[in-house]
Amino acid sequence: MPPPEHAWDISPEYAILTIDARNFSKVPESLQPALKEAMTTALQAAFTNSGLADEWADPSFKRDNGDGFTMAFAPLRSWRLVDPMPRRLDQALEDYQVEKEPGVPDLAIRMALHIGPFPPSHLSDAINDVSRFIDSATAKTALEGAVANGGHTALVLSDEMFRRVIGAGRSPLTEERHFLRIPATDVPGRDFSKPSWVYAPRVPPEKLASRFGSPRPSAPNTSLGNRRNSLAAELLQSAGSSGRLNVHTVADQITSVHAVQINQAGLVTGLPRRRSSSDP
Repeated sequence: MPPPEHAWDISPEYAILTIDARNFSKVPESLQPALKEAMTTALQAAFTNSGLADEWADPSFKRDNGDGFTMAFAPLRSWRLVDPMPRRLDQALEDYQVEKEPGVPDLAIRMALHIGPFPPSHLSDAINDVSRFIDSATAKTALEGAVANGGHTALVLSDEMFRRVIGAGRSPLTEERHFLRIPATDVPGRDFSKPSWVYAPRVPPEKLASRFGSPRPSAPNTSLGNRRNSLAAELLQSAGSSGRLNVHTVADQITSVHAVQINQAGLVTGLPRRRSSSDP
Protein backbone atom coordinates (compact mmCIF):
# COMPACT_ATOMS: atom_id res chain seq x y z
CA MET A 1 0.00 0.00 0.00
CA PRO A 2 1.21 3.57 -0.57
CA PRO A 3 2.75 5.28 2.45
CA PRO A 4 0.57 7.82 4.24
CA GLU A 5 1.13 11.44 3.29
CA HIS A 6 -0.08 12.79 6.61
CA ALA A 7 -0.15 11.41 10.15
CA TRP A 8 -3.94 11.67 10.10
CA ASP A 9 -4.36 9.61 6.94
CA ILE A 10 -6.51 6.52 7.59
CA SER A 11 -4.98 3.31 6.27
CA PRO A 12 -7.02 0.60 4.55
CA GLU A 13 -8.63 -2.01 6.75
CA TYR A 14 -7.12 -5.45 7.07
CA ALA A 15 -8.36 -8.58 8.77
CA ILE A 16 -5.87 -9.46 11.50
CA LEU A 17 -5.68 -13.00 12.84
CA THR A 18 -3.60 -14.12 15.77
CA ILE A 19 -3.08 -17.76 16.65
CA ASP A 20 -1.76 -19.31 19.85
CA ALA A 21 -1.08 -22.90 20.90
CA ARG A 22 -2.47 -23.89 24.29
CA ASN A 23 0.15 -24.42 27.02
CA PHE A 24 3.00 -24.25 24.51
CA SER A 25 5.47 -22.85 27.07
CA LYS A 26 4.77 -25.79 29.38
CA VAL A 27 5.94 -28.29 26.77
CA PRO A 28 9.55 -29.46 27.29
CA GLU A 29 11.99 -27.50 25.15
CA SER A 30 13.06 -30.62 23.26
CA LEU A 31 9.47 -31.21 22.06
CA GLN A 32 8.58 -27.63 21.13
CA PRO A 33 9.99 -27.70 17.56
CA ALA A 34 7.95 -30.79 16.67
CA LEU A 35 4.83 -29.30 18.22
CA LYS A 36 5.33 -26.04 16.30
CA GLU A 37 5.73 -28.03 13.09
CA ALA A 38 2.51 -29.94 13.81
CA MET A 39 0.74 -26.65 14.47
CA THR A 40 2.01 -25.14 11.23
CA THR A 41 1.00 -28.24 9.26
CA ALA A 42 -2.52 -28.17 10.73
CA LEU A 43 -2.92 -24.48 9.97
CA GLN A 44 -1.71 -24.87 6.40
CA ALA A 45 -4.17 -27.72 5.84
CA ALA A 46 -7.00 -25.70 7.38
CA PHE A 47 -6.27 -22.64 5.22
CA THR A 48 -5.93 -24.74 2.07
CA ASN A 49 -9.16 -26.66 2.71
CA SER A 50 -10.95 -23.35 3.34
CA GLY A 51 -10.01 -21.83 -0.01
CA LEU A 52 -7.28 -19.69 1.58
CA ALA A 53 -4.14 -21.35 0.22
CA ASP A 54 -2.95 -18.09 -1.34
CA GLU A 55 -3.52 -16.18 1.91
CA TRP A 56 -1.48 -18.73 3.84
CA ALA A 57 1.34 -18.68 1.31
CA ASP A 58 1.48 -14.91 0.88
CA PRO A 59 -0.26 -12.94 3.63
CA SER A 60 -0.08 -9.17 3.70
CA PHE A 61 1.74 -9.47 7.03
CA LYS A 62 3.05 -12.41 9.06
CA ARG A 63 4.87 -12.53 12.36
CA ASP A 64 6.07 -15.70 14.07
CA ASN A 65 5.30 -15.40 17.79
CA GLY A 66 7.01 -18.65 18.78
CA ASP A 67 3.89 -20.30 20.15
CA GLY A 68 1.80 -19.03 17.24
CA PHE A 69 1.45 -16.43 14.50
CA THR A 70 -0.03 -13.03 13.81
CA MET A 71 -1.17 -12.50 10.22
CA ALA A 72 -2.98 -9.80 8.27
CA PHE A 73 -5.03 -10.23 5.12
CA ALA A 74 -6.91 -8.05 2.68
CA PRO A 75 -10.52 -8.31 3.87
CA LEU A 76 -12.06 -9.54 0.60
CA ARG A 77 -12.16 -13.24 1.54
CA SER A 78 -11.72 -12.90 5.29
CA TRP A 79 -15.20 -14.33 5.89
CA ARG A 80 -13.54 -17.72 5.30
CA LEU A 81 -11.50 -17.15 8.45
CA VAL A 82 -14.76 -17.26 10.42
CA ASP A 83 -16.09 -20.30 8.58
CA PRO A 84 -14.99 -22.80 7.41
CA MET A 85 -11.38 -22.30 8.58
CA PRO A 86 -11.97 -22.97 12.31
CA ARG A 87 -13.90 -26.14 11.46
CA ARG A 88 -11.16 -27.32 9.12
CA LEU A 89 -8.54 -26.56 11.76
CA ASP A 90 -10.47 -28.41 14.44
CA GLN A 91 -10.61 -31.46 12.18
CA ALA A 92 -6.90 -31.27 11.42
CA LEU A 93 -6.17 -31.14 15.15
CA GLU A 94 -8.50 -34.09 15.74
CA ASP A 95 -6.50 -36.06 13.18
CA TYR A 96 -3.30 -35.06 14.96
CA GLN A 97 -4.72 -36.19 18.28
CA VAL A 98 -5.69 -39.60 16.88
CA GLU A 99 -2.45 -40.19 14.98
CA LYS A 100 0.18 -38.86 17.40
CA GLU A 101 2.48 -41.22 19.26
CA PRO A 102 2.09 -41.78 23.02
CA GLY A 103 3.90 -39.10 25.01
CA VAL A 104 3.62 -36.50 22.25
CA PRO A 105 1.94 -33.34 23.61
CA ASP A 106 -1.67 -32.53 22.86
CA LEU A 107 -2.32 -29.59 20.58
CA ALA A 108 -5.20 -27.13 20.86
CA ILE A 109 -5.34 -23.66 19.33
CA ARG A 110 -7.10 -20.46 20.22
CA MET A 111 -7.52 -17.69 17.68
CA ALA A 112 -8.65 -14.08 17.67
CA LEU A 113 -9.86 -12.22 14.59
CA HIS A 114 -10.26 -8.46 14.31
CA ILE A 115 -10.46 -5.89 11.54
CA GLY A 116 -9.26 -2.30 11.36
CA PRO A 117 -6.84 0.16 9.75
CA PHE A 118 -3.39 -1.35 9.32
CA PRO A 119 -0.64 1.03 8.11
CA PRO A 120 2.65 0.04 6.48
CA SER A 121 4.38 0.62 9.83
CA HIS A 122 2.26 -2.20 11.30
CA LEU A 123 1.73 0.04 14.32
CA SER A 124 -1.98 0.32 14.94
CA ASP A 125 -4.75 -0.07 17.48
CA ALA A 126 -6.08 -3.01 15.46
CA ILE A 127 -2.98 -5.18 15.93
CA ASN A 128 -2.70 -4.14 19.58
CA ASP A 129 -6.32 -5.06 20.19
CA VAL A 130 -6.15 -8.44 18.49
CA SER A 131 -3.15 -9.29 20.70
CA ARG A 132 -5.23 -8.45 23.74
CA PHE A 133 -8.18 -10.47 22.51
CA ILE A 134 -5.99 -13.57 22.26
CA ASP A 135 -4.38 -12.95 25.66
CA SER A 136 -7.68 -12.35 27.42
CA ALA A 137 -9.06 -14.70 30.04
CA THR A 138 -12.12 -14.92 27.78
CA ALA A 139 -10.13 -16.53 24.95
CA LYS A 140 -8.30 -18.89 27.28
CA THR A 141 -11.48 -19.94 29.07
CA ALA A 142 -13.24 -20.51 25.74
CA LEU A 143 -10.49 -22.88 24.60
CA GLU A 144 -10.54 -24.73 27.92
CA GLY A 145 -14.29 -25.13 27.45
CA ALA A 146 -13.78 -26.45 23.93
CA VAL A 147 -11.15 -28.97 25.05
CA ALA A 148 -13.33 -30.13 27.96
CA ASN A 149 -16.07 -30.93 25.46
CA GLY A 150 -13.95 -32.75 22.88
CA GLY A 151 -12.92 -29.77 20.75
CA HIS A 152 -9.52 -28.43 19.82
CA THR A 153 -10.19 -24.89 18.60
CA ALA A 154 -11.84 -21.70 19.84
CA LEU A 155 -12.19 -18.43 17.95
CA VAL A 156 -12.78 -15.01 19.49
CA LEU A 157 -14.28 -12.49 17.07
CA SER A 158 -14.17 -8.79 17.72
CA ASP A 159 -17.53 -7.08 17.50
CA GLU A 160 -16.33 -5.27 14.36
CA MET A 161 -15.48 -8.54 12.63
CA PHE A 162 -18.70 -10.14 13.80
CA ARG A 163 -20.72 -7.34 12.23
CA ARG A 164 -18.73 -7.46 8.97
CA VAL A 165 -19.25 -11.19 8.53
CA ILE A 166 -22.05 -12.66 10.64
CA GLY A 167 -24.20 -9.57 11.01
CA ALA A 168 -23.93 -8.90 7.27
CA GLY A 169 -24.90 -12.46 6.32
CA ARG A 170 -21.51 -13.33 4.81
CA SER A 171 -21.25 -16.79 6.33
CA PRO A 172 -23.21 -20.03 6.74
CA LEU A 173 -23.04 -19.19 10.46
CA THR A 174 -25.53 -16.37 10.11
CA GLU A 175 -27.40 -17.38 13.25
CA GLU A 176 -26.19 -15.67 16.40
CA ARG A 177 -27.04 -18.89 18.26
CA HIS A 178 -23.72 -20.34 17.04
CA PHE A 179 -21.84 -17.77 19.12
CA LEU A 180 -21.46 -16.82 22.74
CA ARG A 181 -21.46 -13.06 23.23
CA ILE A 182 -19.17 -12.16 26.10
CA PRO A 183 -16.67 -9.33 26.70
CA ALA A 184 -12.97 -10.01 26.22
CA THR A 185 -11.48 -9.03 29.58
CA ASP A 186 -8.73 -9.79 32.10
CA VAL A 187 -5.65 -9.25 29.96
CA PRO A 188 -2.49 -9.47 32.07
CA GLY A 189 -1.08 -6.02 32.70
CA ARG A 190 -3.73 -4.29 30.59
CA ASP A 191 -6.92 -2.40 31.31
CA PHE A 192 -8.88 -3.96 28.45
CA SER A 193 -12.51 -4.84 27.94
CA LYS A 194 -14.19 -5.04 24.55
CA PRO A 195 -17.25 -6.82 23.18
CA SER A 196 -16.47 -10.15 21.59
CA TRP A 197 -18.10 -13.28 20.22
CA VAL A 198 -16.80 -16.78 20.92
CA TYR A 199 -17.16 -19.74 18.58
CA ALA A 200 -15.97 -23.33 19.01
CA PRO A 201 -16.77 -25.65 16.08
CA ARG A 202 -17.58 -28.75 18.14
CA VAL A 203 -19.13 -27.13 21.18
CA PRO A 204 -22.54 -25.42 21.54
CA PRO A 205 -22.40 -21.91 23.05
CA GLU A 206 -24.39 -22.95 26.12
CA LYS A 207 -21.64 -25.43 27.05
CA LEU A 208 -19.02 -22.75 26.63
CA ALA A 209 -21.16 -20.42 28.72
CA SER A 210 -21.00 -22.86 31.61
CA ARG A 211 -17.24 -22.23 31.82
CA PHE A 212 -17.93 -18.55 32.49
CA GLY A 213 -20.76 -19.22 34.94
CA SER A 214 -24.08 -21.03 34.79
CA PRO A 215 -26.11 -19.88 31.76
CA ARG A 216 -29.32 -20.26 33.75
CA PRO A 217 -29.79 -19.46 37.44
CA SER A 218 -30.61 -22.54 39.49
CA ALA A 219 -32.77 -20.57 41.91
CA PRO A 220 -34.98 -17.49 41.68
CA ASN A 221 -33.02 -14.27 41.67
CA THR A 222 -33.55 -12.79 45.11
CA SER A 223 -32.34 -9.34 44.12
CA LEU A 224 -35.06 -9.08 41.48
CA GLY A 225 -37.61 -10.44 43.96
CA ASN A 226 -36.56 -7.84 46.50
CA ARG A 227 -36.83 -5.16 43.84
CA ARG A 228 -40.40 -6.24 43.09
CA ASN A 229 -41.27 -6.20 46.78
CA SER A 230 -39.74 -2.75 47.07
CA LEU A 231 -41.78 -1.64 44.09
CA ALA A 232 -44.98 -2.82 45.73
CA ALA A 233 -44.12 -0.96 48.93
CA GLU A 234 -43.27 2.22 47.05
CA LEU A 235 -46.49 2.07 45.07
CA LEU A 236 -48.51 1.71 48.27
CA GLN A 237 -46.62 4.59 49.83
CA SER A 238 -47.21 6.75 46.75
CA ALA A 239 -50.94 6.23 47.11
CA GLY A 240 -50.81 7.99 50.49
CA SER A 241 -53.83 8.65 52.57
CA SER A 242 -55.80 9.78 49.52
CA GLY A 243 -55.77 6.26 48.11
CA ARG A 244 -54.59 7.56 44.71
CA LEU A 245 -51.55 6.21 42.91
CA ASN A 246 -49.07 8.64 41.41
CA VAL A 247 -49.03 7.70 37.72
CA HIS A 248 -45.50 9.00 37.16
CA THR A 249 -44.17 6.95 40.08
CA VAL A 250 -45.82 3.81 38.71
CA ALA A 251 -44.35 4.37 35.23
CA ASP A 252 -40.86 5.08 36.55
CA GLN A 253 -40.80 2.01 38.76
CA ILE A 254 -42.14 -0.34 36.11
CA THR A 255 -39.49 0.92 33.68
CA SER A 256 -36.78 0.37 36.29
CA VAL A 257 -37.83 -3.23 37.01
CA HIS A 258 -38.22 -3.95 33.31
CA ALA A 259 -34.63 -2.75 32.73
CA VAL A 260 -33.39 -5.07 35.47
CA GLN A 261 -35.19 -7.99 33.81
CA ILE A 262 -33.67 -7.18 30.43
CA ASN A 263 -30.16 -6.85 31.86
CA GLN A 264 -30.46 -10.13 33.72
CA ALA A 265 -31.78 -11.89 30.63
CA GLY A 266 -28.78 -10.64 28.65
CA LEU A 267 -26.35 -11.84 31.29
CA VAL A 268 -28.03 -15.23 31.54
CA THR A 269 -28.15 -16.07 27.86
CA GLY A 270 -25.14 -14.17 26.62
CA LEU A 271 -27.10 -13.57 23.42
CA PRO A 272 -29.41 -10.82 22.22
CA ARG A 273 -33.11 -11.54 22.43
CA ARG A 274 -34.72 -12.16 19.07
CA ARG A 275 -37.93 -10.36 18.28
CA SER A 276 -40.91 -12.61 17.67
CA SER A 277 -43.84 -11.98 15.38
CA SER A 278 -45.92 -11.06 18.42
CA ASP A 279 -43.54 -8.35 19.59
CA PRO A 280 -44.68 -4.77 19.00
